[in-house]
Amino acid sequence: MHALSTRGGKLAVATAAILVVVIALAAGGVFDDWGGETVKVGRPSAAVSSSPYGGVAAATAKVLAQSVGARPADSWGEIHAREFIDGAFRQYGYFPLLQEFISRGSGRRIHSANLIAVKEGESAKRLVVAAHYDSTDAGEGYLDNATGVGLLLEVAARVKQRSTPYTIVFVAFGAEEEGQLGARHFLRTMSDVDRKATIGMVNLDSPAGGETLTVMARLGGATWLRDVALSAADQLGIPLVTSPEGPGRPAGTVRLPADDEPFAAAGFPTAALSAVSWDDGGRRMAATADGLPIWHTPRDTVKFVDAAFPGRVRTQLRQMSILLETLLTSKLEKRP
Repeated sequence: MHALSTRGGKLAVATAAILVVVIALAAGGVFDDWGGETVKVGRPSAAVSSSPYGGVAAATAKVLAQSVGARPADSWGEIHAREFIDGAFRQYGYFPLLQEFISRGSGRRIHSANLIAVKEGESAKRLVVAAHYDSTDAGEGYLDNATGVGLLLEVAARVKQRSTPYTIVFVAFGAEEEGQLGARHFLRTMSDVDRKATIGMVNLDSPAGGETLTVMARLGGATWLRDVALSAADQLGIPLVTSPEGPGRPAGTVRLPADDEPFAAAGFPTAALSAVSWDDGGRRMAATADGLPIWHTPRDTVKFVDAAFPGRVRTQLRQMSILLETLLTSKLEKRP
């Protein structure tokens, strides 16, 4: 199968219709105990901006997980997810670039692609904000990482008409589960000018579903971006923490592979936003239920997660949406 093919565009048409419904419902407060008045607006991005925080992210995550399901790299599921995301970016007024690549992962050749949408800012300095859209072949990939995709798309819509100090590069990475292939390809294709202009990378990987909202950097990497996120969350009253000290790992860092890893290795400051649990030894754990993992298992579905933790995903996406919008519309101070 060639993963860059489509099936006649039928899903793209269905996606556009689904997104219109999602935006209308979220803007109307259906996903919230919304007591305010909804302003009728013509642009979908404006409708998202006037909606309760996290509503579109939560609804988008559910639609992606349930309508597409599992999205392994180089599969029809990944193709359909890509069409879904492309349609969403276009609904919000972006013109996403499809960045195709062929790489080797898990002993096989992988066809995949990244989707890149750029929000021009007041300066040429760039901040990359990313989430991977592929999943393993177990479950629906709801927490890992439909929640990250939903958050990415909501925030992209919220800042579309707003002034941002920096140019924001929103990226939906393909083939993360195969060894961060999308992120690695993105880095390889960056020009010297883009590298010099990029001030950091924010990664949204499973930003909802675990017990604790967490921001982490990489071992030995620059941490100022992580610390700015912690400071902003404190001012906003959002319960964001960083990782405790663990075996062979300083507090505030993470070892597990994710799309921020190759960026940190290339010398970029990173901040990885995730909702996780921690064991007594300070080791990072995936979201769990009854002591058993959810990520990468058949339990990673909308039905299971929402039954196990009613309201948790919605609440955490609201908090993450507020935090991200604040970060992207503020001038970030680089700290030593």
